[in-house]
Amino acid sequence: MSNYLLFNGEFHVDGDALLQVTNRGFCYGDGFFESMRVSNGKVSFVKGHWHRLVRVCKFLRIQIPETLTEQSFNEYALALAHRNGFANARIRFQGYRMGEGRYAPENNILGWSMVCQELETSAYTLNKNGLHVAFCTTHSINPAPQSSFKSSNSLPYVMASMFVADNKLDDCFLLDPKGFVAEATGSNVFLLKENELITPNLIHGGVAGVMRSVVMKEAAALGWKTTEALVSKNDVLAADECFLSNAARGIQWVGAIEKKRFYKRGAEKLTAHINSKYELVD
Repeated sequence: MSNYLLFNGEFHVDGDALLQVTNRGFCYGDGFFESMRVSNGKVSFVKGHWHRLVRVCKFLRIQIPETLTEQSFNEYALALAHRNGFANARIRFQGYRMGEGRYAPENNILGWSMVCQELETSAYTLNKNGLHVAFCTTHSINPAPQSSFKSSNSLPYVMASMFVADNKLDDCFLLDPKGFVAEATGSNVFLLKENELITPNLIHGGVAGVMRSVVMKEAAALGWKTTEALVSKNDVLAADECFLSNAARGIQWVGAIEKKRFYKRGAEKLTAHINSKYELVD
């Protein structure tokens, strides 16, 4: 990780004691986070990340301080990467409600932090070996209005990651209570069948990923039909390709689910297109 972090707009050395044990994010999971990428000294898709932050704060009734705007949000991320000497970095923005109290907060002002981790390349790099993935069998995702953003209460993803580790997998698909695919542990899911790109509808509990929107937009630009739909296990196994997406890693192709094997030509084409379109290549 980085040597420096930002805490409510001020630089601190990583390891400084900053949070009290009564912090609402710590006690109640009362907050959210954003994961972003800095490439070649620019925050990729910053407008999408900022708009989701604003939408989340409106839903949670958290007040964004006047010092935090779309412009300063972008500048803080770039300043943090620069302070750590990183041209390419993964940025994590953590937001929380500052007011103490029990379930009823004493105030609703946004507190926040940013940390970063260096990335080797500016461009998105497709994984060399396809991911080995399975359907999670330990628990399901329960769709709710807050499912579409990255809540600080990440227990479903923690438990899913333990399922992945226990079964020596690379990732897993989380299902809704009816058995439809919602998402992976930290990514949205896409299926490519002939010329149609399909992704689970967000009503099943998946996060409204910034990269998800980019993938849908740029797939359409390539002439692919894009569809949000109910996605069953059989739909996954019938696809030609399957891949995952998030803003930090881009597209990661799935090589195998159970006995099914997948191709990666579409994932390669889409990754190259996004890198070129958004000038992510050095």
